[in-house]
Amino acid sequence: EAVHELNGQTITISDSTKTYINPLDLDQNYSLSEDGGDSPVKAKVEYMQGWVESIIDEGSLSPIEKTIVDRCVRHIFEDYEKSGFKDESKQPLLKDFQEELAKQPEEEAKKMAKALERFVKGTQDIFSHPTNVDIHNRVVSFDISELPASIQTAGYLVVLDHIMNRLIKNRAKGINTWIYIDEFHILLANPSGAEYVAKIVKIGRKYNAMITVITQNIEDVSANEWGRKILGNAEFAIILKQKKRDRQIICDIFDISEGEARYIGNDAKQGQGVIVFGSDKIPFYNHVPKEFRIYQLNNTDKKAIART
Repeated sequence: EAVHELNGQTITISDSTKTYINPLDLDQNYSLSEDGGDSPVKAKVEYMQGWVESIIDEGSLSPIEKTIVDRCVRHIFEDYEKSGFKDESKQPLLKDFQEELAKQPEEEAKKMAKALERFVKGTQDIFSHPTNVDIHNRVVSFDISELPASIQTAGYLVVLDHIMNRLIKNRAKGINTWIYIDEFHILLANPSGAEYVAKIVKIGRKYNAMITVITQNIEDVSANEWGRKILGNAEFAIILKQKKRDRQIICDIFDISEGEARYIGNDAKQGQGVIVFGSDKIPFYNHVPKEFRIYQLNNTDKKAIART
C-alpha cells in the first residue's frame, strides 16, 4: 500500500516469477570492512559462507566446510577478478560454485554440492540464473513473502547482498540510500548470516546508507549475539507496546526507566510508545484517526485477518 501510494516499484522474488538475483553478483568495490580495505572476493567469501548455511539449513558450517567454501569461491572468481570485475561474461553463477564444490576431494565438499543440486538443477533453481532485476524507481520494495519458508532466509540474504552492491554504486554517484529491513529476526537464523547482516548495519553509514531494522519478535533478536549488538548500537529507536517479557529485554538494552516503560506496557494505547535518541528517552502519544489516509496506509489488520 505505502509503496503504491508513493508510485514505487515492487520486485517479487519467488519460485513462480521470472525475476532473478544471482547470489554471486559482485561489484569491484564490494567490501564488508569498516575501512573498505578488504578485497571484493574476500568479502564475497564471507557472504557465501552465511548463504550456504542458510540454503542448506543444517546449522553452522564446520571449519572444514568454511575452508572449502573459501577455496571454491576464490577459484570461480579468478577470471572475473582478472578482468577487474568488468567482463560480465566471466561473472560466476551458482552452477559454477556447485560444480567447483563437486570437484573438491573432501567428502564434505561433495555433500554440499549434492545439497545445492536442487537449487541449481532442481525445482528451486531461482538463485541459479543471472540477475535480471530492473530497478527504475527511487522507491523499491523487495517482496520475498511467497518464497517457501525453508529458503526465506537465503532469499533475504540474496536481496540484501543485491542491495549492498547497489549501495556501493549509489555511493560512487553521491546518492544517499534509505534501507528498511522488515521481519529482521528472520536474518538471524544462522550464525554466519547473522554476522553478515550485523556488518551491513554497522558499515552502512560509511556507504551513505540510513538503515532501519523492524521486528515484532524482539525475544529472538535479543537471544542472538549479533541481534543484541545491532540493537545495542542503535542510535535511534521507536518502541511500541511490548509483552511483559519482551518489555524487560527492551528496557535493559535501551536503559528505559520504569516510568518510561509505562508507555510500552500492557495498557499502552495505539500510537503510544517511547523514542530512544542516543541517551535521551522521549515518551510519546501520537493518535492517528482511522479516517486519515496515513492510518489506512499503515493499517495491517486486514492482512492479519487474511493470514488467520
